[in-house]
Amino acid sequence: MPISELLKKDVELYKNNFGLIAGYVAWLLLPYAGLVLFTLPKSNAFFETITFSCSIIQGVISLWLAVFIPMVIREIVLKKEKISLLTIQQQAWKILPSVVFVAILEMAVIFGGFIMLIIPGFIFWVWFALSQMTVILDGKKGLAALTHSRELSRGKFWPMAGRLIAGPLVFGTFAICLCGILIALFAVITGTSFDSLTGVTPPLWADIISTIIETFSLPFFLIYFTLLYIDLTSIKKSE
Repeated sequence: MPISELLKKDVELYKNNFGLIAGYVAWLLLPYAGLVLFTLPKSNAFFETITFSCSIIQGVISLWLAVFIPMVIREIVLKKEKISLLTIQQQAWKILPSVVFVAILEMAVIFGGFIMLIIPGFIFWVWFALSQMTVILDGKKGLAALTHSRELSRGKFWPMAGRLIAGPLVFGTFAICLCGILIALFAVITGTSFDSLTGVTPPLWADIISTIIETFSLPFFLIYFTLLYIDLTSIKKSE
């Protein structure tokens, strides 16, 4: 599938299912609200413990969403008449440890490649980029997930590399530009100076705007890689 088609389908899927997807992603804002609330008072052991706990909760929810959303998108793409969200939620929790384990393996291999030379690291990154998706969508585990990702990219290295870079680059640039525009507008409205925005401790409202944009941009990336994996899998089956 051309990059432009992947991007277009990504935006359409998110737009058509915004209420469902954004409703789950919004849960990330709850622990963030706790971080904001408990970092405002004077720092002490109690508040530091609370903020640390909120950070852990936020991280766990992020990992779970990275599993849950691709599973839901697959059901939508396959046009399943009835999607059991409760079942998918439970499945996402069950396979989460396997996804984390494969992510660690993937990072270790890629890091090893970069230690040897930059080029091997880049090659390994392209080969194993979809390893976690193989766990989520095909139930592969451990080294089998890495092997399956390698097979999907076989004979398609540069097209695969282009798609791995293009999608995140487009959505990342859009998110950064939107965030910058909103912060600039709010700075003008509130009379905030540029120096305070770029200082060591920028205004809290700037951090809130940035976090909200990042949170609701996350599905773009997850949907993109899900569509890429489904596309490559269908090609592999037809070969």
